[in-house]
Amino acid sequence: MEHIYSTADVEITHRYQYWHDVVVQHCIPAASRTLTDGPFEGRLSVRAVGAVDIVEMTADAHHWRRDAQHLRSGPEDNLWIGYMHEGRAEIAQDERAVSFASGDMVLYDAARQFDFSLMPQCAYLIRFPRSLLLQRCPGAERLTARIIDQQKPAATQLRALIKQAVDIDFCGMRPSTAIQFGCTLLDLAAIALEFQMEEKDPVRERDLYGRISAYILRHLEDPELNLETIAAKHNVSTRTVTRAFARHNKTPMGMVWKLRLEASYRALAEGRSRTVTEAAFDHGFSDLSHFSRSFRKTFGYSPQRLLIR
Repeated sequence: MEHIYSTADVEITHRYQYWHDVVVQHCIPAASRTLTDGPFEGRLSVRAVGAVDIVEMTADAHHWRRDAQHLRSGPEDNLWIGYMHEGRAEIAQDERAVSFASGDMVLYDAARQFDFSLMPQCAYLIRFPRSLLLQRCPGAERLTARIIDQQKPAATQLRALIKQAVDIDFCGMRPSTAIQFGCTLLDLAAIALEFQMEEKDPVRERDLYGRISAYILRHLEDPELNLETIAAKHNVSTRTVTRAFARHNKTPMGMVWKLRLEASYRALAEGRSRTVTEAAFDHGFSDLSHFSRSFRKTFGYSPQRLLIR
């Protein structure tokens, strides 16, 4: 489903407030101001492609600031990629600032403060669920406010796939098509970001949290995966593992359960698991009732719903 908003039919004196309210509703709570003296004009379309949201924006120059107050009052932990198809922008986050123009892509993090000035003739803002992107590319949040190098593998393909996602009409297709397309977008974004980290973050493999997160992903379906085996494989105590995760406000087994649920969701949504039992057992769950309860609590509906397509 696509939602389209435009200031064209709004009274001139109320246009920017309308624009602010629409962007806050569909993107990230933040403060904003126009950077133009004349009547503000803007158009926004929002579409969900599976778990990924794509916002297409055309607007006069304006500025957004997300500060500590917004982080407290409007929590939002998704990761975003801004793709400037035509126009220019500047974003500052994590004590870095970068200007980007037509053809450039930049990652930014809604869970941290930022300043974002846009002059978009046509920009795409892509919302990636944090857990799903970091599951595929641990440590990606360290790449904020850097232009994604188009010479690295998968970056050009990601840019093309974003444009295709905007142009495709998913309404007449099976619901699973958009879900699969969204998963492909997530996979490709993760691959592109992984190659960006190749030289920029060489120490990440020495980081215990990062190494354990990667280990969990590789052994997610192992029924013997638990805190003790994780600690033993990394030659540290269980307390050390727990402390490493606590610094990220997480627990190791909480990550295991979350990733297993998300993997089972994708398997059901994409048709790789034909039954709920198969999805549960293939992803490390031994108690079907507990799996179903956890699934409903996490996603808001039972796993059986994904089998009805």
